[in-house]
Amino acid sequence: MATNYALHFLLLFASFINGMALGLIYDLFRISRMFFLRNKVVIFFEDIAYCLICTLSYMLLFYNYSNGRMRAYAFVGGIMGFCLYYFTLGRFTRFFCEKVYEFVFPIIHRLMTRIKGYLYLIKKRIYTNIQCDLSARRALVGFGLLKNGGR
Repeated sequence: MATNYALHFLLLFASFINGMALGLIYDLFRISRMFFLRNKVVIFFEDIAYCLICTLSYMLLFYNYSNGRMRAYAFVGGIMGFCLYYFTLGRFTRFFCEKVYEFVFPIIHRLMTRIKGYLYLIKKRIYTNIQCDLSARRALVGFGLLKNGGR
């Protein structure tokens, strides 16, 4: 049985590109953590989702390029692609997102503080109106004196 080295090279190249794509997906998850998600439970499920994405991508890679046979050099190529992305473009995206976060976060924080203040005032007015209505209803009853004939 002859070995087709072109297919092996194609698998190595595809796994390298797959590793870079997984690095990009990891960056997307990292950006979502930076801006939106800070709950540990959500981050746990996000990590599970990332692992499932990695598993699915390697399953498809091995199925399409090596007839379902797992090759160690494909994993090494994927790790090399991920590391290349992470230490080059990943650093740039992290730096860029941190700068955007430093600029946007104070604005969002001030906006959220104002919104919370307005919501608190609305809640306070509703609560005060409810308490006034309850007091007025109790006053109409005469604080219980009219129920038993004023005695």
